[in-house]
Amino acid sequence: MNVVICGISGAMGQVLQEEIQLYDNIDLIGSLSPRNGNFGQDIVEKPDVVIDFSNTANLDFLIDYAVKNNSALLICTTGFSNEDKIKIEEAGKFIPVMLSSNTSLGINVFRKILKCISAELNNFDINILERHHNKKKDAPSGTAKTLAEDIMNVTGKEHVEISSFRAGTIPGEHMVIFSGMNEILEIKHTAFSKKVFADGALDLALKLSSKEPGYYLTEYFF
Repeated sequence: MNVVICGISGAMGQVLQEEIQLYDNIDLIGSLSPRNGNFGQDIVEKPDVVIDFSNTANLDFLIDYAVKNNSALLICTTGFSNEDKIKIEEAGKFIPVMLSSNTSLGINVFRKILKCISAELNNFDINILERHHNKKKDAPSGTAKTLAEDIMNVTGKEHVEISSFRAGTIPGEHMVIFSGMNEILEIKHTAFSKKVFADGALDLALKLSSKEPGYYLTEYFF
């Protein structure tokens, strides 16, 4: 599988480069950085998938690039507006595309568990606590927002409180707290390295690249 990375100079892009070297069936053939004038003009081989860990401002270019090259598009950037998300879904008419706020195996299994127990504990107060490194710009995180959406979808709640904490070099921690009468249930996922996100992204990319055009949900790939 031929991979092109958008956001290769960022923290996740660098880890992704390192992890690709461990795969015999994945080749990094180039990178994209529209804001720096890199529009893929030096890429010779055909990309099978574009993996994006960059900025929401690159969305229109990425969709155009992936459609033009008939390649799959895995978007791992967070912070998109509802209008942006509609664009991503519409791109599924032409290419296999996925928007994933968190690519780790653990967090996606976490989501399946969360949907199940949230429905059972609908009468409990439900809160989310998330912790990340002090360089993370968005708060709450895209993952925390996704978890809140999962809870609201299965419980009918209109709001789930999210508390965000930024400190040190914490790669990522998400806890959901169910508070009932005289009892509390907590479930938590902790990432100790960005490698879990890189490996998850590469595994998703391998699966996505073989799919027909469509908008695919992350949880169905795990």
